[in-house]
Amino acid sequence: MSHSLDVYALDREGKPLTGARVKIFIEGILKGGTIIEYTDGDGHAEFETADDYESSRNIYIYVREQSFGPYNISGGAYTVQLE
Repeated sequence: MSHSLDVYALDREGKPLTGARVKIFIEGILKGGTIIEYTDGDGHAEFETADDYESSRNIYIYVREQSFGPYNISGGAYTVQLE
């Protein structure tokens, strides 16, 4: 089953990041992977994973050289704020 993931990226002041590159790394030795999207004007990036990722997998979110996580892939929506 695929997973729909929503990431909201905020700057240090809590304002949405527009046009920011968001990378999601999905843990796994043989079936891990990376997906990339860019935020819209509301700081939102939307992802859809492949069908073969188990709900127990962890993901890491990267925005502007900062790492966030681990999060469970089945969490759905994540908000990250830069330091």
